[in-house]
Amino acid sequence: MKLSFGLAVLSLPVKAGSWIDVKCTYSGPLLQLELHPVGIDARWQQERKTELRVAAMDISGDLVIGSGFSGKIEAPCFRRNGELSARWDFSKAMQQQEVPGEGPHASTLRLINTPRRAVKSSRWAGQSFDWRQRPDLYAGIHFHDDDLSDCRWPTTTELRLPPDAASGIYAVRIETAAGLHHVPLFARSHRNPAVLFLASTFSYLAYGNSLWAPPSEQEIIASYPREAEAMRRAGLSTYCRHRDGSGIGLVSTKRPILNATPGLMGEAIGGQVAFNDDLRIIEWLDRTGEHWGLVSDHDLHREGAAALGGARVLVTGSHPEYHSRETLDAIESFTRQGGRLIYMGGNGFYWRVSTLSDAPHVMELRRAENGIRMWIEPEGEYHHQSDGEMGGLWRRLGRPPNHLVGVGYSAQADNERSSQPYVRTKEAQNPRALFLFEGVTAGRIGDTTSLGAAGGYEMDRTDQGLGTPGHALVVARTEEFDADVLPVNEERLTHTRLDAADPIRADLTFFEGPAGGAVLSTGSVLFAGALEEREAAGRIMDNALKRFVDPEPFRLPQEPA
Repeated sequence: MKLSFGLAVLSLPVKAGSWIDVKCTYSGPLLQLELHPVGIDARWQQERKTELRVAAMDISGDLVIGSGFSGKIEAPCFRRNGELSARWDFSKAMQQQEVPGEGPHASTLRLINTPRRAVKSSRWAGQSFDWRQRPDLYAGIHFHDDDLSDCRWPTTTELRLPPDAASGIYAVRIETAAGLHHVPLFARSHRNPAVLFLASTFSYLAYGNSLWAPPSEQEIIASYPREAEAMRRAGLSTYCRHRDGSGIGLVSTKRPILNATPGLMGEAIGGQVAFNDDLRIIEWLDRTGEHWGLVSDHDLHREGAAALGGARVLVTGSHPEYHSRETLDAIESFTRQGGRLIYMGGNGFYWRVSTLSDAPHVMELRRAENGIRMWIEPEGEYHHQSDGEMGGLWRRLGRPPNHLVGVGYSAQADNERSSQPYVRTKEAQNPRALFLFEGVTAGRIGDTTSLGAAGGYEMDRTDQGLGTPGHALVVARTEEFDADVLPVNEERLTHTRLDAADPIRADLTFFEGPAGGAVLSTGSVLFAGALEEREAAGRIMDNALKRFVDPEPFRLPQEPA
């Protein structure tokens, strides 16, 4: 530990990850530092003390706590001649970015760059796992020297789209001596089109500036050193860690998202599994000739189902992985009222996220006990600071995606090379599903595309035990995969036993909903690449969109007697 007072520096070694009660006393000319271990592992550590003779110190000016520091701070306090001057209780105002002070000289502390709150403090020893029940056990703030939630850049250019501009994804082209970059813009529809594309802006944010890739693709990152360094400076993604080793769980829109742009770093580090594949869906929508508009996750989160206006069909992106309670509620409301939903991807509706009430540009994620993840939340820190609700997988929070779209994430491959086409099933001959295959003669769907076969990378399956409706039809599914395609963590009960008999598959699934609605789910992240296959996968989705736009109600099948 190092404390600096102008030119005076006091330093003592401490154990990483342990709580230390720090007492610094100045009684001119002696500056003294004492470290007293506290917390559950204090008995294994020794107290330490050091001192330094210094000249007279000027302690006026702004108070800054934690600048350039990585670690937790709890209950800072200042005394003069034994009397309280100022202190701050970090267990208060947990959901805000300002902490009120106590004492005659205390002002309100303003948190910069959104350090993490609702984290365990020195008194925590497993007594409670919800900060709302025992806020005194969560009286710390975790600072990181690489936190970045607002670049605070001044406005240099303003761009206004003309009133008659079509809804969709635009890009600002920026060309400098350093290179070319496109900044995407999402233009929302205000004309109540029949078809809306749901831009996965929460997922783009989660993957924004990711420097994670499978081992087979790490060389791609190494070949883009300038771009990789720019991402580090702009704040990394939720797939990365802070410099102190803790997971990044707070990410912001008020910073550059450098990999949400066409072509950057090829198909690695969050490009292929988010924004770039969604552009293939946009191309398909344009090709169908249907009038369509755009709405984003952030719109749904803020406005609920009202953001969908009078749309009849909602089309998701290829990887709508991150959703808030508000976005799920909005989509469920849409389908209950007769809306038609085309889930055009895999690994969707997987992690719970939220936004901070006083900083809505910041998205919060807590990777709790299960799921495919690059890091796991420390025990006792699973509840979001934004609203106190439990974080983690929607499947573990009582809302598996099967309830919403009939399928849920169950298997993953390292890359698109371990992919398979879909093969029609007997259920494809059900009269309820024949409209999907009108004009389709091929038995194999998505056999060869620019991304590999249509089924792969991250895949979803049906499971009535997780909420798949009993009348759902699996009209096509993938065949057997190679041994490197594995079930996800939540499908496994022990190191050998799986919860499901056959979790390694992608199911193309159709079912009717209430009030004349319907759902079609593709079940694979790679399916968007198959839209270019005009006579098979592309034709199926053309047929689906045409029928979904048709106002004729779908009818729920009669239940067996």
